[in-house]
Amino acid sequence: MAGILPSLLTLVLSTLITQLVNLAYNANQQFLSIVVPSTIVIVFVTTPLAASGLKLAGPIGLGAPLLASLLAGQSGSRAALVADARLATVFGLGVGAFLLALRIVTEPYLPAELMDLGNRGVLGSFLVAISAAVTEEVWLRLGVMSLVAWLLVRVTRQTEITPMAAWPAIAVAAVLFAAIHLPQLAASGAASPIGVAGTMFGNTLVGLVCGWLYWRRSLIAAIVAHFVIDLVLHVVPAMVSLPT
Repeated sequence: MAGILPSLLTLVLSTLITQLVNLAYNANQQFLSIVVPSTIVIVFVTTPLAASGLKLAGPIGLGAPLLASLLAGQSGSRAALVADARLATVFGLGVGAFLLALRIVTEPYLPAELMDLGNRGVLGSFLVAISAAVTEEVWLRLGVMSLVAWLLVRVTRQTEITPMAAWPAIAVAAVLFAAIHLPQLAASGAASPIGVAGTMFGNTLVGLVCGWLYWRRSLIAAIVAHFVIDLVLHVVPAMVSLPT
């Protein structure tokens, strides 16, 4: 456990800080009334998911080795970070542009509530993008995907992750990632059949791309791609709609 402690603390603190800053700006409730329960929930969810991902998935080729290398100051880690960030940005821009174009084309058929769901202004959307990228990748990729992959590697008696284990794990985490957005959709009154289908399709695609990046590159690459996708989908439209 001691070997993963620096990475674990970094991930838990990053998740907690980004979530609390987002809540402080975007929450409709009084922030001081929700900061303690929110902190407890975030820490108690993030810690076991991140710890299991680091402990179980590291030996099979997942986990967060790039983060560990960066924290240890290992030679070549910064260059690897830059390479992963560049690739993730390209993927993020491509997927984000595709989904934004799809949203524009299908807008006449989508519930009006769905179009307003992510409208929090430029800064609010930016903070949501950061918190979602960190939290959801730690929970869904490092946590859920790693656990499923580890179980499949064990069942198939392999010593490291193979495509046979990776793709089912990627798919499970991606569908779950999409599904956790449905309660918010329902709460906003946008849970029509096309609203649900669009939410599931878009988020599953994002989950598949981020899962592949986590598998083939790093957890940081998945976080960067997720962040860039959300920038394109939410921050850019908010900037364009600003009054001139």
